Amino acid sequence: VVQAADALLKYTEKRRDSQAATNLLADDVEAVYLTITAKKMPTHSRHKPYRIPLRVPVVTESSSVCLITKNNTEAHVETLKNLNIPQIKEIITLYQLKTEFKAYEARRLLLSTHELFLTDDRVVKSLPELLGVKFFKNKKLPAPVNLLAKDLEREVAKALSCTYYRSANGTSSTLKVGSSAMSAVQLADNIEAAMGFVPKCIEKGWDNIQSIGIKTGTSLTLPIYNALPNPAGVIDATISTATKVSGKATKEAAEEQAAKAATPAKKSKKSLLSREKAETLAATKKNAAAAPKRRATKA
Repeated sequence: VVQAADALLKYTEKRRDSQAATNLLADDVEAVYLTITAKKMPTHSRHKPYRIPLRVPVVTESSSVCLITKNNTEAHVETLKNLNIPQIKEIITLYQLKTEFKAYEARRLLLSTHELFLTDDRVVKSLPELLGVKFFKNKKLPAPVNLLAKDLEREVAKALSCTYYRSANGTSSTLKVGSSAMSAVQLADNIEAAMGFVPKCIEKGWDNIQSIGIKTGTSLTLPIYNALPNPAGVIDATISTATKVSGKATKEAAEEQAAKAATPAKKSKKSLLSREKAETLAATKKNAAAAPKRRATKA
């Protein structure tokens, strides 16, 4: 894992240096994602993301976080502003989101301003429709936080120290595990921490995971795990079971074919008896018709 993280960081640094002269607006820091490919699609969907704690927080003190609250009262908003959490740069109420940020341009500006969005867990299901598809494509759908907790500062700080895994509708999914500003060891620690929790979020766990890799938004995926084929014992057992099923099917087919072959024979026997009976009856009628002629000749 450390080798893969180191290789990805070196590639990112090399690519940034090569584009520095031509692209002055390129980001200095890129997010690093863990990609998971499942063998089978999930059978049910889940709107609320899974919270996964990381050893090295992705959100730093210089990060910009937006908090969306359901409660519109000024007292509640003032309480949130007084929290000793420097990352929270903006607090928006649900009413403001529906009115002031209804326009597409306003929502796009909001999306580009902040790195992470937190929201009251009571309204997390209704936000994707209000925010639009851009938040989904940029992997910035708000993460839920309990704003009714007694120790609100601790609850928000805990939410900022985690990453979030969202169940995909298909077989591929991603979650943020770090950035290119981290060292290879720090990135590897976060990857290992995430890999300890991700199988619990996927149906059938490790048995349903085909591969795991790491990537940035502009790089190829570096594989760090690939599922092996079925063990020899499982294959032999499968072949044995298939042979038994095939043998049983062959036996049933042979019996059915023999039954079909016997059916025409019975019909032929019946037809032969009917023909013999008809010939006997015809001979009897013929003899009966010839008898008067013979008596007339004798007379």
